[in-house]
Amino acid sequence: MKMSVSNCMRRYWLWVSLLQLLVLSVNQSESTSVPLVQLYVDKISQIDNTKYVRDVMRQAKSAEMRNYMQPDVDACDDFFQYACGNWAKINPTQPRNLLETTFAAQLLSIYDKKQLKVLLEETQENGDDIKTNVKTFFGACLQVDEKQKERNKLKLWEIAEEFGQMPVLTPEGAWEAHKFDWLSTIARIQNQYGLDIILQLGMREDFVNKTENKIFIGQPKLALQSKAMYKSPATKWHRDKYEDEICEALQKYLGIKEADAKRTAHEILYFESRLADGITDRRLGKTIKSMAVLRTVEEMTSVYKGDIDMHTYLNISLGQEFNETFYEYHVEYQKNLVQLLKEIPKEQVANYIMYQLLKTFFFDYKATSSAKKKLCLNKTKLYFANVLDNMIFRKYNNKNTVADINLIWLKIKEIFKNELESNNLSWISPTTRKLALEKLTAMRLEINSYEESNFNEEYEGLILSKTDYIENLKQVLIQQTKRVLVNLRQSHRPVEMPVTFSFSPSYINRENSIKIPVILLQPNFLWSDHYPNALKFATLGSLLAHELIHGFDDVGRHFDTYGTEQTRWDNNSTDAFNERKRCFKRQYSLYRYNGNYLPPSELQAENIADNGGIQLAYKAYRKWIVTLNETTSLERERLLVLETLPNLNFTNKQLFFLAFAQFWCNNVDVHFRDKVSLISVHVPAKFRVIGSLANFNTFAEEFHCDTGTTMNPKHKCKIY
Repeated sequence: MKMSVSNCMRRYWLWVSLLQLLVLSVNQSESTSVPLVQLYVDKISQIDNTKYVRDVMRQAKSAEMRNYMQPDVDACDDFFQYACGNWAKINPTQPRNLLETTFAAQLLSIYDKKQLKVLLEETQENGDDIKTNVKTFFGACLQVDEKQKERNKLKLWEIAEEFGQMPVLTPEGAWEAHKFDWLSTIARIQNQYGLDIILQLGMREDFVNKTENKIFIGQPKLALQSKAMYKSPATKWHRDKYEDEICEALQKYLGIKEADAKRTAHEILYFESRLADGITDRRLGKTIKSMAVLRTVEEMTSVYKGDIDMHTYLNISLGQEFNETFYEYHVEYQKNLVQLLKEIPKEQVANYIMYQLLKTFFFDYKATSSAKKKLCLNKTKLYFANVLDNMIFRKYNNKNTVADINLIWLKIKEIFKNELESNNLSWISPTTRKLALEKLTAMRLEINSYEESNFNEEYEGLILSKTDYIENLKQVLIQQTKRVLVNLRQSHRPVEMPVTFSFSPSYINRENSIKIPVILLQPNFLWSDHYPNALKFATLGSLLAHELIHGFDDVGRHFDTYGTEQTRWDNNSTDAFNERKRCFKRQYSLYRYNGNYLPPSELQAENIADNGGIQLAYKAYRKWIVTLNETTSLERERLLVLETLPNLNFTNKQLFFLAFAQFWCNNVDVHFRDKVSLISVHVPAKFRVIGSLANFNTFAEEFHCDTGTTMNPKHKCKIY
């Protein structure tokens, strides 16, 4: 049979496309190149669902995976290096600009392009008010340039003057320390703009009665995040960089002279590092409930002998008389704060508060066009992330992808149910096992698409300018703060969880639910209808299974079916769990990163989830393979052939483990390595791969690793 001219041209074009893809894959020299490959794959996949498209996609994926590998490394000695050894050459870091390259960053880069495309589309007449507002906010941001520098500097001074004066901006000797009160100042900023400076004020469901909301007051988020980042000699580079950024900002945006800016920047960093003395290390594994103390206004004022006048703070912050009980959490932070304020001059405290306020409005006037788009996109995501995700979901959502996610979730949930009902987890008592099964049954999976949200009601009354970015930012903050205060005056309503998603699903203890970010729905990146299902289960499946295990880790097990924090496990099951947890603590404490042992951690939630997650995902994949027996022998043979990739000499099971490892490929700049190990509750990516696979007998069997090798140690750790 003769092939038509159009089919000939399609075949020709697709194979030319494949060659171009392979060239891109081999010749990558910048971190942005893989997203270019991915965008090209997306373009090909949209042409036609033919065998030729499938072949192109599979060849391209095979080439990508081969390029990342370093096959001369012994897989049984260091599987991460074996799978990811060439990642750093293909995706180099850039000192001071790009400190880490990851698959997540590539996924984000592609998602950003989609968001930019939506934001740059012309606003339709009679369109949704909120979509118009989002595009207006983004558009006004794009218009900021050096011509506005002086005008905006005056606007920043005016914002500071709303709450007093910033000492470094006033003539020498003119600032009146006796008129400054740090507590009323941060309270007025909180009431106007909702910014947590020195103290954090939040609202969440009560521990005791979930039908009521309670005010929470305590430790805020600090720029460098952890005490070690402010104190460790290994992270001095980051502190110096942070201080330089403050100094530059004071000069660039507020017009402060260099000498004064240097002194003030040093004082700001010093004050913040002293605040960090009181913050709690997340590695201790403490829950908020365990650190919270129920207080009356009078009790807290009395505890700190009037140094923290809680009556004044709450009444000003909330804009109303407050006489109810509230929770003080991270008590050690407040104790440290009271002592610190007795030692630090008021002038330095005032400069710190005003800098924390004004930095919200800073903008890089000299940014290039592409850098400005990225900056404005990030600003827009910061305040309208839910709206943007909804816009992307509506425009790009692939129903097959959503169905795929739900199907894999159900398979993984079923596998864990079978595990709980089997003798594999016999260390859990029947009573505790029943509780775990009830919790698992009630656990939900949600796509975070915000389809049910009424954004026009949520953002009602928000009026934005097409040209004034700073004024827009003020109005957004004011509107958000008013909404919180209105909710406080009304009868109880569920508090939306303030979850910040990157690329990964997230398990919410208080809701007993897993939320999937829209960014993860992008096809053809980690999986595709054209790729082996092994890749889908190894990436998406392991992520979902990881989050499921969080419901039963050393934190999650303290929350019941309904998300109430109460420990209901019996003593025998608890003791057995803790004994197995100690195995993980020993295992991971022996790993070295950047020449140092990983810091000790009481919290093992992420290691438990990594280990349980990969094993659940693999079992779910094996079960899918078994279901092929229900098809005809010819169809089963065809599907099994598709479970491998061309030019990759791996079985489908080996491909599963390779895909899992490559999902965590990364390259970390030498200056960033200590930060990775000191801040994150996750171990470095290398050990997320090595640690979990070394505990998995099936991996050792598939790669023929002898007992006693790194990837097949004699003693293995396992909880789930």
